[in-house]
Amino acid sequence: MPKTVDLAKKILVNNKVKRFVDLNTDLGQSRDSAFFSKTGYELLNAVTSVNIPCAVHDGDPKEILESIRQAKRFNCTIGAHIGYPDPARHGYEPMQLSEEDLTAWIYVQVGAFQAMIRSEGLDIEHIRPHGALYTAFVNDPKVALTVARALHKMNNWFVLVGPAGPVLEQVEKEVGIRTAPEIYLGKRYTGEGKLSLNRVQEFLPPQGVMDQARQLIGQSALTTEDGKTAPVKFKTLHISPTLPQCTEVAERVGQLLIQPVSLSLADIGASGWL
Repeated sequence: MPKTVDLAKKILVNNKVKRFVDLNTDLGQSRDSAFFSKTGYELLNAVTSVNIPCAVHDGDPKEILESIRQAKRFNCTIGAHIGYPDPARHGYEPMQLSEEDLTAWIYVQVGAFQAMIRSEGLDIEHIRPHGALYTAFVNDPKVALTVARALHKMNNWFVLVGPAGPVLEQVEKEVGIRTAPEIYLGKRYTGEGKLSLNRVQEFLPPQGVMDQARQLIGQSALTTEDGKTAPVKFKTLHISPTLPQCTEVAERVGQLLIQPVSLSLADIGASGWL
């Protein structure tokens, strides 16, 4: 059984910390189960938060509870991973839902997940869209605003994690919900600093991933797919379990940060309160 990292070490803030950055990963999805079964959840030692599905796009309720318990054991904060109601395709295909339908499905997912996580004495720390719902946030303000308004109505303290860019900035301004801009580590970005949807299934080579991480942490910038450098604002880095050598990458990124922090501290630190 892998050794777990003490909570105090995961949220340590001292004068050596240069950036307040959360490292998040996905937990409890069907495609990731083989990785976690093989590695014994080692990745959870290197990240500070996890996104767990809500039994709509993916996830059996019993397995979701087990994922919550594993995240608790590894001292990771937990977010609800919401998606389109399409379990046959695990939420990776776009769906044309009305605003009313999408809102209702968000209520179902977050409400059920909140009941499960509270059964373990915990609460939802953030909300992150999954798959096709996540990529919709890149260019479709209507979808992003619908999600944000539903969440804000449920709890105006929710933090919405989404792809860094103008749509998420618009959401925070118009709805008033707190947001945590995310960079999907290892993915390519356009000249405007937005996630490249044309090559979203591809990862950069291992050295490219670490170069990207160093540039993000050291310069708050990205080298885009056209070779330019674009400034970017972010509070969390997503490290997918499908990223090659993801545990090693997460550990090395954590070393660049001195110490990664939970999303709540990343949010506070970015605001200048710390």
